[in-house]
Formats: sequence, structure tokens, C-alpha cells
Amino acid sequence: MMTKRIAWIIVGVLALVMLTTTTAWASDGVAPVVQEEIAADALWLTLAPLIAIAMFIERALEVIWERWEKAQIWPNPAGVSDTSASGYMMQKRLRSQWLGTAIAFAVIGLTNVRLFRLLGFDVLFSSPNMVLFDAGIGGIFDAFTVGTLIDWTMTAIIVGWGGTELTHNVIEGLVKGRGLWKEMRNVEAGRQSILDARFFNDYITPELEKRGVSVASLRQVVDVLKQLGVSADQIVSSMTTGKVDELLAQLEVQPDKAAAAQSLRTFLDGVPPEKQMEIPNVLNLLTREQKQRFLGV
Repeated sequence: MMTKRIAWIIVGVLALVMLTTTTAWASDGVAPVVQEEIAADALWLTLAPLIAIAMFIERALEVIWERWEKAQIWPNPAGVSDTSASGYMMQKRLRSQWLGTAIAFAVIGLTNVRLFRLLGFDVLFSSPNMVLFDAGIGGIFDAFTVGTLIDWTMTAIIVGWGGTELTHNVIEGLVKGRGLWKEMRNVEAGRQSILDARFFNDYITPELEKRGVSVASLRQVVDVLKQLGVSADQIVSSMTTGKVDELLAQLEVQPDKAAAAQSLRTFLDGVPPEKQMEIPNVLNLLTREQKQRFLGV
């Protein structure tokens, strides 16, 4: 009966390990944590093999101690008379941690389920130029480095010594930390967006209006030029070099660009020639992202 129980536990947990590992490593075995928009549930799924291994170890330890404490059963026929004794409990806990770590070390070596590898992080001394050996048998022993050993050992300690609770807390901490980091980035992006809008409205817009250019008319002509296949950079360059008339002449002789030339000429009719060359200087104060956001350039 006990043998069947052990067999079913091993089969069930190993099946869970294989299923979660297959799902987590669907993308070359590397968790897509370095991607900015990874979802929290995807991180949980990626690290699910660690939880599976921790559960397997805990169930295995339960079976081991259950047999050890019962009398007339191998490997301890004498059994344990008082399993609640404080000395025995402390000894049991310490031995469970060491035994759990040893089992974790073996299971991780067989499955190559390493924490930092799953997260896509390179551990120190993991450079391809620092390979200690390459067994060529697949798994953890291919391209084995000092970094591989560090990752292997740290994962075994987290999973084996700490058990399911510590493993769960580590994963939960990673998920919450990522969520907090994303939230901080969103706050920073919002603050930057406000500063950009204030800079554009309080400085760029007045500077353009001083030169006879309204933001609304500039947006309109940029939109027309884009639709007709004329780059706004061409216009800015021609203004900078004082060759707007040459550009207009080139556009007007092209049937598909004549409308663009007319739109640009109408726009520039309200801008004094001496001011036209100053417009690029104002626009160049904006970053490319700001130009795209506020002007559609």
C-alpha cells in the first residue's frame, strides 16, 4: 500500500513538472521576463516548475518521515516513540532541510529547472568563454559553467531548504516587484507627459505664433503632406537652407505632389520670409517623440 502511494505521488508530480516545463519553455527555454509587457500570470506559469518540484520534495519527505516514525518498518524498525518531542522535532526539521536540498539538487540536475535561467538572467561566470565542460548529453551538463553551478545550487537551496512556502514567496515577490516597477514607470511616464505638454504649450506654441505659425495650421499642412507622400523633414530642411521655393517648384511639376505644393504654399503665405528660416530652430527643440505626439511629424 505504501509503495503504491509513493509511486502515485512520484508519477503525479513528475507529470506536473513535465507539463509545466513544456509550457514554460515553449520559447527556447528562456522566460520572456526581459520583455516589457510580460503579464504577471505568464511569470507564474514560467516559474511553475519550481513550485512543482517543491511540492514533490515535500510529499517525498512526508512519506520518508512517515515510514521512519512507524515501528517494524524499514528503514527504522524501532520507530519513534514520541514524535512531538521538541528535540526530535528540531532534529527532524534540520534533517528535512538538508535532505530536501539534496533531493532538489538531484531533481534540478535532471530537469535543468534553474531559477535564473527561467528568468532569462545570466549569472556571474556564465559566459560562453568560461565553459568548464560540455558533456553533450543535453540538459544541465551541456555548456556547464561556474554560473550554471551557482544557479543550480541557489535554486536547490531555495526550493529544497525553504520548501513550497519560500518558493511561493520568492515567486510572489518577483511578481509584485515587477508590478511595482511597472507602476513606477507608468507614474514617471505620466509625469514626463505632463512636462512635455507644458513645455509645448507654454514655450513652443508661443514661439511658433511669434513667427506667424499656428499649431493648428501646422498640423493640418503636415497631415496633407504625409497623405501625399511628402516628408515633413524635407520641408524643415528646405526652410533651414532657405530653399523652400526650389522645393515647391520640384513638387509642382509632379502631378501627384501638386496638391502638396499648393497646401505648403498657402501655409507659408502667412509667414514672413525672414521668419521661415527660424521655424526649424523652434521645431528642433522638440524630441522626435514630442514632434510625433504634438504635431504628427
